Amino acid sequence: MQITTYFTKHTDVKKIIIQLLDSASTQVNVAVAWFTEPKLFNKLLEIQERGVNVELVITSHEFNRNSRNDYSLIEENGGFFTEIGNDEQLMHMKFCVIDYKTVISGSANWSKSAFTKHNEEVTIVEENLPRANDFMAEFERLKDISGKIQKLQRDFNISQAIKTFEVIKALINIGDTQYIQPYIYRIKNIPELEAITDYLLAGDYDEAIKEIDLFKQNYTQIVSVSEIEKSQILTQIKLLSYQIEIMEFEKVEKEALIDHFNHRYILELNPLISKILELKKKIYNKLKKHGIVDDTYEKIDEEFRKRNQEYEDEKEIEIPDLSQDETKTLKQSYKDASKLCHPDSLECIFEDKDEAAQVFAELSNAYKINDLVKVQYILSKLKLGKPVTNLNEFDELAHLRTRLETLKVKYDKLQLDIQEIITSETFEIIEAIEDWDIYFKEQKKLLETEFENLTAKYTNNEQQTSKI
Repeated sequence: MQITTYFTKHTDVKKIIIQLLDSASTQVNVAVAWFTEPKLFNKLLEIQERGVNVELVITSHEFNRNSRNDYSLIEENGGFFTEIGNDEQLMHMKFCVIDYKTVISGSANWSKSAFTKHNEEVTIVEENLPRANDFMAEFERLKDISGKIQKLQRDFNISQAIKTFEVIKALINIGDTQYIQPYIYRIKNIPELEAITDYLLAGDYDEAIKEIDLFKQNYTQIVSVSEIEKSQILTQIKLLSYQIEIMEFEKVEKEALIDHFNHRYILELNPLISKILELKKKIYNKLKKHGIVDDTYEKIDEEFRKRNQEYEDEKEIEIPDLSQDETKTLKQSYKDASKLCHPDSLECIFEDKDEAAQVFAELSNAYKINDLVKVQYILSKLKLGKPVTNLNEFDELAHLRTRLETLKVKYDKLQLDIQEIITSETFEIIEAIEDWDIYFKEQKKLLETEFENLTAKYTNNEQQTSKI
């Protein structure tokens, strides 16, 4: 959990809120009394265009009605919008919930005055599900009392509920419970499932699974064996695809860390190492001239050329230093772009998987060298495309079985790749380093000491060989 508090007189809080909205992947719920700030409103419309569901509740007041924001656009884009209260009884909330896990709250309305003139406080709490659930419950209450929300009919699709349960149970079994919130809120307002959703929101997963199993027993449907298998395979494919996306990012992130370390190591230490090797060459060459045979010279000469070539090659590679905000933006942009171009992602916009793999490779290379501009450029281009693959349209059971087995192989391969990286000597060294600046400073000092000792040895050898 991370808690950060900002004050509008000291920090550009609006910019921070915009960055958090940019990071949204599935759902944004906003309840603010005065919402007149156009940049924040346009940001909601923007994230709707990339598939984020937006729900907005504001106070029914002339301040909002006289603003430049056209609130009807939220609903035209498939979201939810309503007004609550009046001049005598205001809805005075100021909060936003992003992806069911990040809560923005405080004294600030989403208005120009709040962020430029007034003294306001805004607190952001990330990865605190109980807090997010509390705010989501309040948001649902506001929707309810507005009188606009349409209650879900009791006659719901049992098969869809069971599919949702399978995903929830699978996420619980693999320990990824932080990702079940969107699935809970799909079924939260269905009266028959109230006990299950209450247990899930409370984090009592054992009781929730018991209730899910009981529900399935009581509402057994007559379906063909092939339909059951298809449903099960589709669920496994979705989960494996999701896990592969996460593991792919973890792999690239660790590879980038090693690349950044090696880049700095070569640029900072290779010149000193080359000086030491050059001096060693002189020592052994001098001894060789006086009949003292030592084949170490040949090995030193080869390593000397290798170190120099590494240094020259690495100088051509530019890895810019990024600020904390830029690094966060880079990671989020990479994740968003990966979903649209990774060959195994359900959201991949390419029919040709080879083409998708090429774009993903180019994206990953840009991420490894901190090329924020290129990563964002690729993401912007991908956003212009439209997904062409809908997993639910797969009809052939044989095709689904093949697809599942292929994903299993890729999943296992990624596990091995990541294990190989984290158990490598280089990665273990990097993980043990608390501060890179201190590490490289100490390494330079050791190499300089070695150079001084070799210089003294070389001088001593010169005096000895002169007497021979």
